[in-house]
Amino acid sequence: MSTGTYFLLLALQSGYTGLLSSPINGSKDSDKNKKIMKLNIGIFQYEMQDESPGEKINRLGRLLKETSPLDIVICPELFISGYGSLEKINAYSEKNEGNYAKEISALAKKSNTAIIYGYPEKDDHQLFNSAQLFDNEGISIANHRKKLLPPTADESKIFTPGNESSIFSLKGVKSAIVICYELEFPEIIRELALEGVELIIAPTGQSSHWPAAALHNCRTRAFENGIFVAYANSTGQLNGISFMGESKIIGPDGLDIVNAGIGEKLISAEIDTNEIKLTRGKLPYLKDSQSI
Repeated sequence: MSTGTYFLLLALQSGYTGLLSSPINGSKDSDKNKKIMKLNIGIFQYEMQDESPGEKINRLGRLLKETSPLDIVICPELFISGYGSLEKINAYSEKNEGNYAKEISALAKKSNTAIIYGYPEKDDHQLFNSAQLFDNEGISIANHRKKLLPPTADESKIFTPGNESSIFSLKGVKSAIVICYELEFPEIIRELALEGVELIIAPTGQSSHWPAAALHNCRTRAFENGIFVAYANSTGQLNGISFMGESKIIGPDGLDIVNAGIGEKLISAEIDTNEIKLTRGKLPYLKDSQSI
């Protein structure tokens, strides 16, 4: 049993509710029967620097102190180690209950904010490109291992692909994690949308070499499924890679609710799942796709 599963069972047995609802399996939800929920989302667009994980976590903590209360804050892909250095990836890799995970967990509890962050996950002799979510009580409720690994930055040589989707409910909003390259496959997001997912959380490390992913693909995924997408990218330069920023929260109409542009900052917006129902009533792409 994984640590995340253990904590989840412990939470349910103790009657804990908080932001957590148990992970949801397979059944397709009807828009007609869904409750309208709201979620205040933050994205930490981190400027890549050669600094320790502890320094990054402390910086995130300072930003959370200065901002209005959030339900969740999303950090970029490989937030803990950074991109482009196999030495750093190996040095900062850890199990999903490792020391950096404990620091993030403590920060989530202290700030009363769920936190999702990217990190290199070590499991036995395998290395995964993972993103873990701690709820506002510091309990791990999701740990997604990137399933599709691109040839860029030698990802497919460094990491082992994951094999499961990560679907959960956060404050009543059915959500799923995809990491960077996975968002570029419409089939993956369509399958999640058909499972009733309302929010795609996408930690990413998008470089300026492939701007279409940050500028167009993430908006298209939201628009063609009538869902929200929270796209959390890095900014700045590190190890010869230029990260393009452009973190954003996108509505089900495919338009930005908030956009970070370039530079380090924490952006936020409240989403309202009623917008999904309204948008799909006008643009029933998801429903009509089932008649093809």
